[in-house]
Amino acid sequence: MRNWRRVIAALAVAAACAPGTWLRAPVDARPPQHVTITHVAGPATVSSAAGWRREGVWQISAPGLRFGGFSAMLALRPGSLRAFSDRSFRLTLDEPGLPDADGSMNRQLSVRGLARHLTDIESATRDPASGQYWLGYEQTHAIQRFTIASLPAGERLLADLVDWPENAGIEAMVRLADGRFVIIPEAGDTGLIFARDPIAGGTPQRFRFRLPGKGYVATDAAQLPDGRLLVLLRRLEWPGREAWPPFSAMLAIAPPPRPGGIFAPRPVLRLDAVVPRENYEGLALRARDDGRVDVWVISDDNFSVFQRTLLVKLVFDPLA
Repeated sequence: MRNWRRVIAALAVAAACAPGTWLRAPVDARPPQHVTITHVAGPATVSSAAGWRREGVWQISAPGLRFGGFSAMLALRPGSLRAFSDRSFRLTLDEPGLPDADGSMNRQLSVRGLARHLTDIESATRDPASGQYWLGYEQTHAIQRFTIASLPAGERLLADLVDWPENAGIEAMVRLADGRFVIIPEAGDTGLIFARDPIAGGTPQRFRFRLPGKGYVATDAAQLPDGRLLVLLRRLEWPGREAWPPFSAMLAIAPPPRPGGIFAPRPVLRLDAVVPRENYEGLALRARDDGRVDVWVISDDNFSVFQRTLLVKLVFDPLA
């Protein structure tokens, strides 16, 4: 009986984590131009962590095969977010709570000759001054730069610099305020630091990272106004009544890594007790006038009917 339980658990995890379009009924393959935003949970004080408050949780949904799989997110102009998917689409979304909040999807363009290879977007970062942004891709271990109008403006393949598995590449990428780029892969324990835009060339320096909690991997990261990095972490859990979907998530903080140093973020908030369990993979920050920070988190539904695309808003007070 125990062996059968293990088999059933393994199948459940596979169903939740593998791309699951086969689980859906036949639907329109065109990208949706409008999404539905459904309120799931309201404001709540987080008693387990000082300085944190949950502002809300929303489910984002839309018909069609193109919707879902969001693994990275950026904060754009005030009131606007943009999420990127495993199938090279972007969702530009009004922040829930605004009047007539809506969103639409578009294909993320790529340079000619690489469009078939640059599809699995896993990380994103942005220069707020110019509006340019960079996307990190799994499988190819590539970085692509885009203009503020989302037009391709250069690319670089890192395959000759790293030995990461195909499905465990650039999971988190942050352009620091001083212009450096920090990259944390899903596999291994070594990250990269570029002194400038990786598209412009240059050899990266390396750092070691030690993530808190056994089995956790970094799925996204962003720089707080005080210069520290906020890191989103996720772990695959043993499925059960208390762990379904079978994921655990937390947020951790550390100063930016130094070349040759060890990056060891410290846990500050365990999400499991604050928001519904999901496969949270995207993180975006927005500074507030009062010194607090809006923290937005989005989940990757793995294109499975067993999961949801959830958008979470937290508020963090760094001085609490």
